Amino acid sequence: MELILSLMLIGLLTSLAIPAFYQIGERLERKLTLDSLASDLRLAQREAESRESETELRIDSSGSGYRVIRGGQTIRRTFIRPQYRLTSNYPSGRIRFRPSGHVRGGTLWLERKGKRVGQVVLQVASGRPRVEVNP
Repeated sequence: MELILSLMLIGLLTSLAIPAFYQIGERLERKLTLDSLASDLRLAQREAESRESETELRIDSSGSGYRVIRGGQTIRRTFIRPQYRLTSNYPSGRIRFRPSGHVRGGTLWLERKGKRVGQVVLQVASGRPRVEVNP
């Protein structure tokens, strides 16, 4: 009897813990995706400054990935996981870094099933990215 009660208690606790672990894993995945995007934005900014030429991060029209482009050549290509999509408030999904490293401020959103689940905010002029993950 005690063994059955113990097994039922373990089963109940496990059934409560599994969704929590799933949510933690999903949130971590979103955070890593947004951190990677922020890192590539910093790369584009450093490339613009060090090469003294305009560099841009261009989001694919499908929102499935992005490219860092300098002088018409792709220097980095990144795909995001299929369940996510990238959108932004930049015209044509193009974030342009000037040779000085300056950029127009704006926001890039990570969406899942049409719902915004996180964002990278680029600060005006400095171009410093800030990652925000929605709960």
